[in-house]
Amino acid sequence: MTKRNVWMLCMGLGLSVGCGQVEEAPVPPVDPALHGQEEAMASLAAQYPWQCFPERYGFTPPSEVVRFPAEHERQGGLLLSWSRPGCDHPEQLALIFAALEGRIPIHMLAAESLHTEIRQCLSDAGMTWQQLREFDLLPRRMDNEWIRDYGPDVVVGADGKRRFVDTVLRPLLAVQCSSFDFYELSDRIPTFLGGWWGVPVDRPAVVLSGGNLLTDGAGRCFRAQRETNARNCFPAWCYSEEETNEVIGRAHGCDVVTLESLEGGVVDHVDMWMAMLSSKTVLVGRYDVQDDAINAAILDRNARRLTDLGYDVVRIPMPTPYCQDAGASCPGAPERVRECDGTNTRVWATYLNSLRVGDVMAVPVYRWVPASQAYRHQRQEQEALATYQWALDREFGPGAVKVHPIPSDTVIPCQGALHRLAKTLH
Repeated sequence: MTKRNVWMLCMGLGLSVGCGQVEEAPVPPVDPALHGQEEAMASLAAQYPWQCFPERYGFTPPSEVVRFPAEHERQGGLLLSWSRPGCDHPEQLALIFAALEGRIPIHMLAAESLHTEIRQCLSDAGMTWQQLREFDLLPRRMDNEWIRDYGPDVVVGADGKRRFVDTVLRPLLAVQCSSFDFYELSDRIPTFLGGWWGVPVDRPAVVLSGGNLLTDGAGRCFRAQRETNARNCFPAWCYSEEETNEVIGRAHGCDVVTLESLEGGVVDHVDMWMAMLSSKTVLVGRYDVQDDAINAAILDRNARRLTDLGYDVVRIPMPTPYCQDAGASCPGAPERVRECDGTNTRVWATYLNSLRVGDVMAVPVYRWVPASQAYRHQRQEQEALATYQWALDREFGPGAVKVHPIPSDTVIPCQGALHRLAKTLH
């Protein structure tokens, strides 16, 4: 049983002790144990969050015609979260200073008890008094920092005003509705922010992590296939791929294109190997066949598909695979890095989990790699950063958007980097 399923079982039994939240693991294409568990829970009269708290999770009818702005468009702010005490959040700190350089407002969700400490961390890191005054801390206890997955998608209605789209992060079950108050802190964030900022929230009946949806801003969206398909077939509903895309597209105002998922255990999010640079240019990863022949072929097929759709596809190298010794937690540590030998866990490093923040393009890079691979990684990083800058200069003018590399070794073993840690607001 996966950690994710253990937590679901604890919640379903209504336990309030000994069942803290864990990071969700990638779900295989077919998970009979999960479906069987959900059916067993249903027989115990368990309920889903939207049945327990319709005002917080309940589904809404489709809104009027909306448009899903792309990340390269003018941004109204950067949304982050901070879930634990201490200043040891290197990637979040780096993103905050990248946003300051990019001249966009910063909003951070964190428990009120952490606010003083966070401001001290930022001051120690070099934030000025004026910048601290403008830094917006929102009082909300968080249980993880992958806000890309559970934060609101921002769409724009026909009246030009923004709306939030809140998809289901996880279709959890509980015998006691009060369990959700203790253990489900993430999926309620769009409703909290909608109330805080006075933004209406649309809630389509579909399971989707935010890292698995990209848009070109011109009416087309993209997602990876396997995990989202699997998660939308369970006792509450069972959609076909076309039905899943229809629900996603209706809520976001876009036609959804499904792309082939990578193999081997990587989280099934399209933003791990693809980034939209503009409405016409897309960056797609490229594996060396000697490093990963299966995924090299998959990415080549996806690149051809995007080219056939009329996009200018620019290929970005994917780092040579390396591994980390298995442990109780996924955050990276330099002493745990190893060459892959079949007994350790692959680190799915990528330069594509990047984030546009104003006139800065924050790109994840990696320093904790095996010494035997250091030179090769250095060459791949140089090519990736140079290709990013070349494509940005060609698209927006020389120097209009500057590439800002950010070491992301702490978070990448958890299968996410800069894009997964943040959400851009329009």
